[in-house]
Amino acid sequence: MENKKYEYNLHEILCLKTYAEAFEAYRVDDYDKEITEWAEREIISGNDSDTLLILASLNLDKKPDPYEVERYLSAYMRENNLHMPGLGESSVVWLRIKTWFLLHVDSSQEIELRLHQIPAFPLGSDSRLASRITWQYYHLHEELFDDWGPEYPSKASTMSESEIRDFVRCRVKPYYRILCNPDWVWLLAR
Repeated sequence: MENKKYEYNLHEILCLKTYAEAFEAYRVDDYDKEITEWAEREIISGNDSDTLLILASLNLDKKPDPYEVERYLSAYMRENNLHMPGLGESSVVWLRIKTWFLLHVDSSQEIELRLHQIPAFPLGSDSRLASRITWQYYHLHEELFDDWGPEYPSKASTMSESEIRDFVRCRVKPYYRILCNPDWVWLLAR
């Protein structure tokens, strides 16, 4: 998972897992590591669940055993009556996390790559609102980085790194606020 100063909570990790199971192209390799790191943060913050302690101890391994992680995560979820999120909600959470990374990028190359990785249509959500957000991201990529030859260079080619970052942040921030609002998330996931 992309982990540039972003600490995933359990719900987000479960959403990313649901999303990845539905869309193989968005699968992440360090799901188990994120779970064990989350468990470790929970233990440090005072959660004294025995199952969580075992899950956190799996983080001592360089690469946690996926079967053990799944076993103790399932036990923890049963103990706390937690369920895997649906695909609609997972796709909204996935988009929110991708938007967070867009707001915290370091370079225009990273912006271009991240915008390019977001599909033009939301995967898994039939929401017209979610579709509008992803479509706006597609157009943002097109507006900034599509080069139509010497007479029509890309907009980004005439801008500095900081101008590109500011331009993207200005355009993406309103969507991030929507994606962070629980009422909007409920509406977008439907």
